[in-house]
Amino acid sequence: LESESEYSASCSEEEEEEEEQKEANTVVLGRKTPAKTKAASTPPPKKTLSKKMKEDKMSNLVEEYFEAHSSSKVLTSDRTLQKLQKRRLSQETLRDLLKKAPLAFAAEIKELNQQHESLFSKWMLQLHLGFNIVLYGLGSKRDLLEKFRTSVLQDSVHLVVNGYFPSITVRSVLNSITEEVLEHIGTFRSPLDQLEFIMKRFKEDPSLELYVLIHNLDSQMLRGERSQQILAQLSSLPSIYLIASIDHINAPLMWDQAKQSLFNWLWYETTTFSPYVEETSYENSLLVQQSGSLALSSLTHVLRSLTPNARGIFRLLAQYQLENKDNPSYPGLSFQDFYQQCREAFLVNSDLTLRAQLTEFRDHKLIRTKRGADGVEYLLIPVDDSTLTDFLEKEDEDV
Repeated sequence: LESESEYSASCSEEEEEEEEQKEANTVVLGRKTPAKTKAASTPPPKKTLSKKMKEDKMSNLVEEYFEAHSSSKVLTSDRTLQKLQKRRLSQETLRDLLKKAPLAFAAEIKELNQQHESLFSKWMLQLHLGFNIVLYGLGSKRDLLEKFRTSVLQDSVHLVVNGYFPSITVRSVLNSITEEVLEHIGTFRSPLDQLEFIMKRFKEDPSLELYVLIHNLDSQMLRGERSQQILAQLSSLPSIYLIASIDHINAPLMWDQAKQSLFNWLWYETTTFSPYVEETSYENSLLVQQSGSLALSSLTHVLRSLTPNARGIFRLLAQYQLENKDNPSYPGLSFQDFYQQCREAFLVNSDLTLRAQLTEFRDHKLIRTKRGADGVEYLLIPVDDSTLTDFLEKEDEDV
């Protein structure tokens, strides 16, 4: 009985204290916000308290789980490709092995490509109606565009831009138009001046027509704001017809409303399920032995996108560098000596033309310039001698 009376007394004291605290809260709340006095004085519902207790219990269980399974040691497998006993493959060997691999569903893929090829005449009509065409879908669209070029554009002036080149720039695209299509000899202060010149020439001469085929318009080198703006303005000309392919899932995010209206796209879903062999040939693979073969492939493809004069200038520099390969103190070819050689070979007509070409080489990372102790500017190709020798032999075979 004594214990019960003590317990009841303590409970009554606690209840009195709680009531006093509630009255104090009511007074304070009444001074600040009288309208909310009743809501503040009412205790929280039991459901809210039980829900909060469950959440706290759940969070404690999660923390206990990770504490129990945590370890100071991070276990990582050391079975890497570098520890394989077999030697890595060369680029050509890997390509030959991939060619021998059978293509799954070859008959179905062939039928699918034939369906795409049946649209060629429709594409030509829509290009002449003022639209430009963009191809999207799973698989490489390079062979499809190449088939379109060989079957439809054989008798038309056309320009092929391989956007997957590791060093392609919008300047090289503009140079190809001004030098090869418009046959203009000279330099420009900036790509915008060059673009203005091209647009002016095409507007003045309505007989000029140009088809531009761009593989991988969304490539790393062409997806920039400036490059897309220049290409959009080019495609807006009535006598320039653009057909391009994209592969990145977020490629449409490159174009805002202004660029979309300039491009004036018609979208075609052209899934081919073809492997991206050519587009990925410039990527470094862990299965491939890193040698000069990849550098040679990149060098050859980049130079094919340049003008014949540009290839001749690079060839002169490569030949001179190989002639001095046994000289360990060879600093490079001085600019003045190189200019004289190019003049004698009728490749340039002024030092400004040569400097503009060297700037393009630097953009493609084909050459490196440095100043010697005497202040003279020296030119050097940052490629090993064996790769340069292979390159010149390959050039001789092509000629």
